[in-house]
Amino acid sequence: MMPRRLIYFLMIVAVAAPVLFGLSQAPSRLVSAERMYDVVDRQEFQRGNIAMVFMDFGPNTLAENEPQAVVLLEHLFRRRVPVIVLSQYQQAESFLRRIPQAIADRLEREMPGQRWRYGEAWINAGYKAVPAVFMQSLAKASDISKFLGRDVTGMPIANYPNFGAIGALDGVRLVGEITGLVGVFDTVVQFLQKDGYRPLLVHGCTSITIPEAYIFLDSGQLRGLLEGIAGAAWYSEVLKSHFPNSDNQRLLVTNTALSAAHIMIIALIVLGNLAPFIGRVTRRGHE
Repeated sequence: MMPRRLIYFLMIVAVAAPVLFGLSQAPSRLVSAERMYDVVDRQEFQRGNIAMVFMDFGPNTLAENEPQAVVLLEHLFRRRVPVIVLSQYQQAESFLRRIPQAIADRLEREMPGQRWRYGEAWINAGYKAVPAVFMQSLAKASDISKFLGRDVTGMPIANYPNFGAIGALDGVRLVGEITGLVGVFDTVVQFLQKDGYRPLLVHGCTSITIPEAYIFLDSGQLRGLLEGIAGAAWYSEVLKSHFPNSDNQRLLVTNTALSAAHIMIIALIVLGNLAPFIGRVTRRGHE
């Protein structure tokens, strides 16, 4: 039997080597991520139209959900689509502040002279309690800016130039739901619609919830899907093919480390199953 400490050591090496040495490989192609890219890229946004991104994740699923949020927001920022970020999960509040600002800072370093300012490129509407009630009320609101009220800074959302003329739900052309929580995505699908109109819906989920998401993808209710960190990695590759200066190296390294861990697990399983057979053959050879 292989010592437990040796197994832990091999797993640490498999994960740490790509991270420490910056090793990366091209991610596998995922059609659902490509579909999501095309939906975001081809959707027309008129003046007053916005995208709304729900970042419903906390520290427990940050490793998968943060890269998904980053690639989606970067794409929208590059297209100059005004974005409202908000969450149905209280533990996401710090990420609502940090992630969009980090993307804006990176884009400004990449393109000196261009700006992605808070209040123009995005606003943070904060945490929204009682998700089912909130979604139904949002869908019925005649003026989303007034319904949302104030952002996290206390400023009325209607006072921001790109967010004061949203109008009803029709002004929300795209909705992104990034989550690893059970039941949260279902709330968006069920309630964020009104007679004759449903925003285009894209989704980033953790690996364990992928089978549930396929149901909505196959039915057409979901127009694009990021399947765990692998989905985010492939989306970033497609994004980089259109915007060569997009920096996705860190995400590719993380995805490679995850792949190395999976390969090591498979190798250990195979070795564990072969060990008894090898032991029997060795004993017979000594008889």
